[in-house]
Amino acid sequence: MSAFFRIERMLVTRGSHILYDEALHSGVNIIHGSNGSGKSTLADFIFFGLGGDLREWKESASRAEQVYLQIVTPAGLLTLRRDISTDGGRPMSIFFGTLDDALSSPGEAWQTLPYRRPDRGYSFSQVLFKAIGLPESISDGASNITMHQLLRLLYVDQLTPVQRIFRVENFDTWQTRQAVGDLLSGVGGYDLFDKQIALRETEKLYDAAATAYRSLVTVATGYGENILSEHIEAAIAKMTEERGRLLGSIDELVGTPEPQLEREDLKKMRSEAIKDYNSARRAVIKIKEEIEVLEYEISDAEDFIKHLARSLADFEDASITFFALGHLAFEYCPSCFAPVPPKDAGHCQLCDTKRVDGGDDSRTLAVRLDLQMQLKESESLQAERNAELTQKNSALRIARQALRRASSTIELAQSGTVTGRESAIAELSRKVGFIDSELEGFQKRLELAKQIRAASEAKEDLNTRVTRLKAEIEAIQRAQGKRKHEAYTLISNQTKKLLDQDLQEHSDFDDVANVSFEFSGDWVAINGEKNRAGSASGMVILKNSFAAGMLSASLIDTRFNLPRWMLFDNIEDKGMVEERSWNFQRLLVALSQASMTSHQIIFTTSKIAPELNREELVIGRRYERAARSLN
Repeated sequence: MSAFFRIERMLVTRGSHILYDEALHSGVNIIHGSNGSGKSTLADFIFFGLGGDLREWKESASRAEQVYLQIVTPAGLLTLRRDISTDGGRPMSIFFGTLDDALSSPGEAWQTLPYRRPDRGYSFSQVLFKAIGLPESISDGASNITMHQLLRLLYVDQLTPVQRIFRVENFDTWQTRQAVGDLLSGVGGYDLFDKQIALRETEKLYDAAATAYRSLVTVATGYGENILSEHIEAAIAKMTEERGRLLGSIDELVGTPEPQLEREDLKKMRSEAIKDYNSARRAVIKIKEEIEVLEYEISDAEDFIKHLARSLADFEDASITFFALGHLAFEYCPSCFAPVPPKDAGHCQLCDTKRVDGGDDSRTLAVRLDLQMQLKESESLQAERNAELTQKNSALRIARQALRRASSTIELAQSGTVTGRESAIAELSRKVGFIDSELEGFQKRLELAKQIRAASEAKEDLNTRVTRLKAEIEAIQRAQGKRKHEAYTLISNQTKKLLDQDLQEHSDFDDVANVSFEFSGDWVAINGEKNRAGSASGMVILKNSFAAGMLSASLIDTRFNLPRWMLFDNIEDKGMVEERSWNFQRLLVALSQASMTSHQIIFTTSKIAPELNREELVIGRRYERAARSLN
């Protein structure tokens, strides 16, 4: 199914006061009124309500507090709500259902989603992309394409210079413009965008792994010797052998009885040995308990992740089956088996709830998104638990080494009630203590070597994945050359078709042989000349014709991702004469009426063509300075 959305209703409020409330429809929607009556304010509300980042509001608009939009998408009905503010990056609240149901529902029935993509969960752009049927795309590898970036191409406003294709923005990159243009033109399918996103995430993981590897190597070089595991293990074995020999010598000396009073230093040695042993033992027990709890959590979480994955798969199967079979009519109640009285068409045949077009779809989308979000967050948390388990196992090995050292020390202290050769035993004990200290250091170094080896393997694996993904993306992009040529040619031809119908007595285009454009460069040219239109009003016609040409191309070619929607707020800008504006309005209406594909065009005008001033086209009343669009 092609990407699509349509606004069905817009509500603007201040507290409990309704400032604006109008229904919109498929096809052409005309907002009509004199200059300064608030038409552009309504266009700004539409732009902002759909996810545009708007910070500067007209004085009348700044009095509003909230804007609501009820939209229909291939995934069902959604109600969007945003709080009016001069702050950028405002969040959006989404209700999966009609605006009337949303207004009567408690706050927890809404999902409030951030503007920017979070580490866990979804941004509102991701949810709207899924609902509209758009693939999730990235721009220059640093950020995802958002609803705001899409609307910069779908909203032709008054403030942007007429030479530009995109709505003007301070922080703009050619990569973002190219990505948006290609996304809406259908250049590249889901495979490319999926691989681009996978590449970006893999590169992040690679950078993190490379940083971790460098940090570990930096720590290792501080030891001033080889950090290879086999060398460390050989050194540990050699020291352990030496330690055993020293302990044997001590036992021999202790075995030679020599009556002597127990000294204070021996008591102190015994006390400190017992204290160190108890401390080391508690440390081992504590880490083991933490590992047991963590292993239980990991096992439990693994079962939950499998359950979520099965639930999501079962839900998708059930959803496909439901929409294949349609709504079921029950003759008997599935709970008590009593006969079910027949219900009116358009109502649920079991509970008699009135059905709303798209209502079932929106609930389906809500459940699907909830399952996907839970699965994504659970997998992320599981990865963190596994990393923590690895760290704790490493800490346990080190703690056990310290416990063995303390255990040996306490055995030595307990055997010291009789000291055959006290000075010799003291010297041998000092050597054993030194070896124990060295063994503890080597054990930590061994753990470090294992971490370095694991980090190196992870880095190499990620580097291989990055290389493979880059090669696959490059192959897809090469194969897209034909699709890009077809899409761009269709846009150019549809734009030329509109320009050819411009009023000749007011046109300054002369003969239009071809129309060329560049999303990355943000320009449109006639016969290769970017300023061919000459007059400012001619540039307005060119800009609007290009936007309408993109829309027209999307209505012809189902491979376009442009969501069959366009908003114009500069139909007669820059001193355009009335007849020329009327002509373009008629072209938009003719374009709409000629298409069998569902779409929506919204435009504002102060000079409406007389025959278009009809109820089925005009939204609301005619607005005047004395009776503006907002109450």
